[in-house]
Amino acid sequence: MLVKLPALWALNANLDTLGMIRQLILSESQTHCEIVPFSRENDRGHLLIGDDGKHVAYIFQHNPRPASFTHEDLVVVAKYKIAENEPLDLTNGTWLHHPRLQPLSRNPGRLASNARESWRGAFRFVEEDPDRQLVGLRRPQMGALHAIHAHWTTSRQTATIVMPTGTGKTETMLATLLSAQCECVLVLVPTDALRTQIAAKFESLGILKLEGNSVLEATARCPVVGTLTSRPQTVSEVEQYFSECNVVVTTSALAGRCSIEVQKKMADLCSHLFIDEAHHAEANTWTDFRGNFENKLVLQFTATPFRQDGKKIDGKFIFVYPLKKAQAEGYFRPIRFRPIEEYDSIIGDLRIAEAAMDELDADVTGKHIVMARVSSKPRADAILELYRSLGRYESVAIHSGVRASEKEEAKAKLFSGAARIVVCVDMLGEGFDLPELKIAAFHDVRKSLAITLQLAGRFTRSRPDLGDPVVIVNTALIDVADELRTLYTQDPDWNLLLPLISTSAIDQEVISQEFFQGFGAFLDEVPLKDLRPAASMVVYKTRCADWAPNNIKNGFPGLTDTRHLYHSLNPQENTLVILVASEHDVQWSDVSSIRERSWELLIACWDRERNLLYIHGSGINGVYRGIARVLCGDGVELISTPTVFRCFHGINRLVLNNVGLSEHLGRQVRYTARMGSDVESRIGHAVRQGSTKAVLAGQGYENGRKTSAGAAKKGRVWSNLRLRVDTFTFWARAIGVKISNESIDPDTVLEGTLKPENICEVPDEVVVAVDWPHDVFSRTESSMRLLTPGVSEQSITFFDIEFIERDNNGKLILKVHSDELEAQFRLDLLSDEGRFDFEFVKIHGPDLNISFGRTERALADYFTDYPPVIWFADGSSLEGCAYVKLPDNLLRPFPVERMTAIDWSGVNITKESQRAERVSGTVQHKLIELLQRDESYQVIFDDDDKGEAADVVAIRVIDEDHRKFLEVDLYHCKFAGGAPGARLDDLYVVCGQAQRSANWLATSNRRTDLFTHLLVRDGKRIAAGRSTRFEKGDKHKLSEIRNMSRQMEVKLNVFVVQPGLSIAAAERDHLLLLAVTERYLNDTYEIPFSVYCSA
Repeated sequence: MLVKLPALWALNANLDTLGMIRQLILSESQTHCEIVPFSRENDRGHLLIGDDGKHVAYIFQHNPRPASFTHEDLVVVAKYKIAENEPLDLTNGTWLHHPRLQPLSRNPGRLASNARESWRGAFRFVEEDPDRQLVGLRRPQMGALHAIHAHWTTSRQTATIVMPTGTGKTETMLATLLSAQCECVLVLVPTDALRTQIAAKFESLGILKLEGNSVLEATARCPVVGTLTSRPQTVSEVEQYFSECNVVVTTSALAGRCSIEVQKKMADLCSHLFIDEAHHAEANTWTDFRGNFENKLVLQFTATPFRQDGKKIDGKFIFVYPLKKAQAEGYFRPIRFRPIEEYDSIIGDLRIAEAAMDELDADVTGKHIVMARVSSKPRADAILELYRSLGRYESVAIHSGVRASEKEEAKAKLFSGAARIVVCVDMLGEGFDLPELKIAAFHDVRKSLAITLQLAGRFTRSRPDLGDPVVIVNTALIDVADELRTLYTQDPDWNLLLPLISTSAIDQEVISQEFFQGFGAFLDEVPLKDLRPAASMVVYKTRCADWAPNNIKNGFPGLTDTRHLYHSLNPQENTLVILVASEHDVQWSDVSSIRERSWELLIACWDRERNLLYIHGSGINGVYRGIARVLCGDGVELISTPTVFRCFHGINRLVLNNVGLSEHLGRQVRYTARMGSDVESRIGHAVRQGSTKAVLAGQGYENGRKTSAGAAKKGRVWSNLRLRVDTFTFWARAIGVKISNESIDPDTVLEGTLKPENICEVPDEVVVAVDWPHDVFSRTESSMRLLTPGVSEQSITFFDIEFIERDNNGKLILKVHSDELEAQFRLDLLSDEGRFDFEFVKIHGPDLNISFGRTERALADYFTDYPPVIWFADGSSLEGCAYVKLPDNLLRPFPVERMTAIDWSGVNITKESQRAERVSGTVQHKLIELLQRDESYQVIFDDDDKGEAADVVAIRVIDEDHRKFLEVDLYHCKFAGGAPGARLDDLYVVCGQAQRSANWLATSNRRTDLFTHLLVRDGKRIAAGRSTRFEKGDKHKLSEIRNMSRQMEVKLNVFVVQPGLSIAAAERDHLLLLAVTERYLNDTYEIPFSVYCSA
């Protein structure tokens, strides 16, 4: 029978409830034995007899009498039950007698010192050789170990080791402990689970103690390891605990909560500090605690040396083992990507779960486990129920909302193989070491590069008895950072892309680190890497052959005991960082001892190539002329208007949201400003005449990424960013390239301005359209949902917002509706002694809430904070109580010669929709017939219904002059109220729909959202058992176009299709309404506008 024997401990004690202190002699082992009953006097148990006939051990349920056995006998006391055909598990027991057990010494630290002495000369640098069955260190472990010793030969600076998950970071720590014969190492980890795992590795020494290993002599003892689980209260407690250990493992949170005295004593007692998973290490508790180890040797280990919050990891990168190399050398299995394309999120979850089940069915090893990743605890509950409803394999959940007992039970099921599916929030934390995790089912896509790479490492660990990993993702509804987007396309090669992304990210961190290492000494309390200057500066033209940063103190006359200057220079990058600390009297007291301290950050960067000096100041108001003269001489010249406005050059689709004009009225200058999205393109020529630019700020796209820029005539340039010092200099130099380019004309940025007016009465104009609030268009459509609490929930994709009527008091009534429900809201305009306000009130229908992310609120309250935009027939708009009216002299009637007459023969022009049945003889059916004759269209889509982008959408890929872009034609149809003629009512609605089309270009995500919107709506119709919305093409072609939209420019053309409008009978009011529509489309995003009508 197979018998599992317990570990043999030289020391296994809980010291003063602070945590276990243990030293291992022998690990748990297995052997085949015959089990025979045994009794001696009143002690009854069993005798284990090996295959060779020798006695292996005596086993008892209770302690036998001490006199019954000698020290040479092997005796185990354990709770056990002997069952036929099942192994006998004694691992919960202890050795009462064993020849290698020695009496415990009363001398604290004796076991630890003996262990350390045993390491002397016992470690060999031997690389593994599987062909010769040689157990040794892996190549990345060898490289890291040599790098550590080389670094410590010349430096005591904190060092960082970058090794992908699965390449052996922990064994590298063990090898460092032994090869350097560290006196006492404190190991900090981020989680309780990792503390347990790492402590166990140090206790056993991992592969270094495997039988037949060539790295460590058999005489080398295991270290004495303390697992610190409770916070020491006094210095004496720390001294007693640490003095008995070679290694102490604890969490950063626990260490950070200790008193300053206790922390300092820990540092005094330790020779080394190892930090595992160092990408967590920028929290204040880590940083403050680590400061106590300034004079000790500190190593940081991480698989992901970059943080999504932009902070840098301390320490010099002394060894970086690329993910690409780990794959090439066989440490990782290749990843197979299995995409799901489903635009209904509920069905998408089902498809992912079914795919995961299929992968388990196909697993020939019978060992693979699914990790189903979700984003929240409620989602975890729902997805767990989904997997359980499918049956076939047992499913468990592990996340912070699960009780500890249930979590341990779930882990036991996973490790035993009883459960094959685990649902987790985000990802199973570090310390959850389960190589059988081979199937990643992403119900919610991970947006973090660091976590994605860590997950890839966890799933790709190579083991001979396991197969290749699989990643399952619904590619239809994803919203991730640009650097990860290519990972989640329909057919990516993760094995190529992951190493490239990982290498690129690590290279950026190394370059950044080299930049900071170029600086001299600075304030210890203020690490340069933690400074976050705003992207704001003034720029000077310089005429010096070299700058003089060492003269910087001359730029701050009057330095006293209450005003201090600290500075550091990077001479290679010509960058100077300055901190000025000043003390001031407080305004609320005359007591001289009460003073406040303020800090100002300045960064000066000299661009030798372009003879420009960039100066950032956190005060943002000054131009720092004196500092510029000190650094670069009296010949400096502040770059101001108009040259400063060159910073907008190269920004595509620039949308100004802050425009300030200086308007000259005789000797007076009046400053006017307008703020809001897309202000620049709607500025009238009448306002522009006689005005000069004072302030411009806006957003657009540059080099394929969204960007922002601002400039003021007095010389300041800015962007809406917070940067590190190194990235600030990159940004500044990029601006310098534009400013120094004499071929750029700075006078073409601004075309005019508009001014909003607060009102308390609705204008007596015809409402033609209502738009969702701007906030809606700033988010992805799939992320926003409307719900009736406890009843139903649906994507905003299937809702529309429309104007209904004016009530008896002239107030506007709007409705939000879908196929299933309708709610009505009234806009109340309020005024009180010149103060204007507004609110939306629900007056009819069910309670309707809006949700996005983790926010849910009543839709009426949301509209009051983020009002819909109401458009009138004359081109004016109302947003809350802010009314914007177009100048009358800027509008000319739409040219009749640009209207296109359609032959409507055989069409009932009073019937608009062809419906799902494709009813012929309708306006839409006729239009689609005409469009199908154009072979350039790759997709023709019937989007008619509530929430539509247009009645008909036609898409093609254009290749002009070797430049590809997507052209989307949006056709808005309207039936005629009678025979073709001059009915103005026939035009109001369709022109309003046409105006709303511009919102599809509001953001880069919104452009892509247009195609997602179509795919989702077709999916819902198919799920309802009706015909597809595609008239040409299919969902695969549209998915391909959607992916193109992330890289290609998207251009819209908008068409009004109104057979009720006659060219012959068109009147001025009709043509003015069409002109208003065209002007809005052209002024916002330069969208061409066309009209199809009757002759």
